[in-house]
Amino acid sequence: MKSILKSIIGISLTSGLLLTACSDWTDPEAFTVNETNIESQNPELYAKYLANLREYRNTDHQLVYAWFDNSEKRPFSRAHHLTDIPDSIDVVALMYPDNLIQSEMEEIENIRTQKGMKVIYSIDFDQIKASYNEMVDNAPEEEPIAVEFRQYLTEQTANLLSLAGKYNYDGICINYIGKSPILMTDTEKKEYMENENCFIGIVNDWLERNPEMSLSFQGQPENLYEGKFILDKCNVIFIASTEANSSGELTYLLSQSYLLEYATKYGATATVDNKKLSLQNFAQWAAAPQNGNELKAVGIYNLALDYYASGYNYQNVREAISILNPSVK
Repeated sequence: MKSILKSIIGISLTSGLLLTACSDWTDPEAFTVNETNIESQNPELYAKYLANLREYRNTDHQLVYAWFDNSEKRPFSRAHHLTDIPDSIDVVALMYPDNLIQSEMEEIENIRTQKGMKVIYSIDFDQIKASYNEMVDNAPEEEPIAVEFRQYLTEQTANLLSLAGKYNYDGICINYIGKSPILMTDTEKKEYMENENCFIGIVNDWLERNPEMSLSFQGQPENLYEGKFILDKCNVIFIASTEANSSGELTYLLSQSYLLEYATKYGATATVDNKKLSLQNFAQWAAAPQNGNELKAVGIYNLALDYYASGYNYQNVREAISILNPSVK
């Protein structure tokens, strides 16, 4: 595995504390006290650390994405603050991308400019389809839904894409499970392709007009048909693996979604609260070559649930990151 930037490791505090990983600077309960003291007592040292951290983003390492629940608008815990997440996370995806308040905007700008993190959000095709189906099912018989699905899909996707500019995000992740068209009737396949082309076409058009935005994919890429070209423009292709309960199941899911031409783009995701597959076991699997290639990235869902770990804040997440990107000893 690639190791963390040596210059980060080389910085030591006058008190004798050796910095051994990026995440140490956001150590648990000490975050508010320690970082404040470091900034005030040795601002040059802390500025050098932040500069090295930003440089680290451009080194060859396994990227770490984290999905962050930002639904709480009146934070009563440090677990609700973006500024407290481990520094070694490269990309943060907000689970509630709209209706951001001023303090959230300030924290986003802080982790972006100070620590070099990117902030993105997800647009989920299957979730849009499910919400439309629910709306149709719940509509009274005397007032059926007049809007066709593709019109609804167009409006919802366009609205979600507009959030990128509204809140100055760095990019998006499109979620698409879909289904295999192999056993579909001609009528079903026609509708499936039209829906896929509508969704992927809107995203592609937006991306062409906003080339500075990053694009990731999560789901089952093998179910893309005519829209498979969008994978060429993605930085990472995450397989749908959050429900996996063993490393063997992860291997199976990867093999099912594996497309040889995108071998160097693959990533996998796990959840903090999975009772059968720990983050450490997930990281050990992800750190090993899969199909002869190293995974480009890993994703961690429900990050804040790990804040109150038994040992120190974000203990399991930090240990998983250490397995993926071990420090130079």
